[in-house]
Order: sequence, then C-alpha cells, then structure tokens
Amino acid sequence: MAETFFSAVIPSSVDEIQEPLLQAVAALTERHWVPRGREFYARLCLEEAIVNAIIHGNASDRSRSVRLEMTEDRDVCIIKVFDEGEGFSVDEVPLPHADAVSGRGICIIRHCMEDVQYNKEEKCLVMRIKRKVEDHGVQDHE
Repeated sequence: MAETFFSAVIPSSVDEIQEPLLQAVAALTERHWVPRGREFYARLCLEEAIVNAIIHGNASDRSRSVRLEMTEDRDVCIIKVFDEGEGFSVDEVPLPHADAVSGRGICIIRHCMEDVQYNKEEKCLVMRIKRKVEDHGVQDHE
C-alpha cells in the first residue's frame, strides 16, 4: 500500500515554489529515492512539472493552487503534481524547435523519470521513480 511521505500546496505563482521545491528534493534524498549528488535532476523535474502546472494548468491564476504529493509503494516512488486546469496528453506534447525559449519541460521529465503520465480524472501529472539497487555504495543512474 502506498504511503505518502511528502505533500505541499503551492499558490499559482512561480515566486512561491522555491521552499516547497527544496523540501521535496530533501524528502526524496532522505528516503533514498534520489542519491546524493543527483538532486539536480529531481529538482529540475519537479520544478518543470510545478511551473507547467502553474502556467499551463492554472493559467497563473493566483486564486488556484498546485498540490505536490509524493508516495512510495515498495520499490516505486510516485510523484503527483495536481493543478486545476483542463489537462493534457503527455504523448501529444511536441518536441520544441531548437531555437524555442521554452517547451522542454515534459521532454526533460520524460527523459529523467521512469514513467510519466497525465491522470485526467485526478488532474495530475504522475511521475514514477524506481529504487535503484546499490552496488558497493555506488548507484546505477541509467
């Protein structure tokens, strides 16, 4: 059964994400979902997902909020980012043009996470990380 180990509600403003983002990355590291020294990738994925939820899902409407929830079920960590928008299909997000200033968030998340889906019923982006098996103190990151 899944156990929630982190939850935060974030106002729909990119100025409000830093503290919950730091806390979420620390929780992932403390529970050994992200090895020390690899926090950058977890932070990048979380930040992209939260910013996308604020900008695209909630249209930067400060009366709306984004909820971040992280659970673990044996060897899988499930990260959900909820917004109040209409939703989207992860598989239909196009690759950005080389000269585009934005539009790489979902591509980055899909590259770094084991699995990425959008749950239309719950209105949330769902990312999964599988626990890596340690080999003499070094973890396999690929």
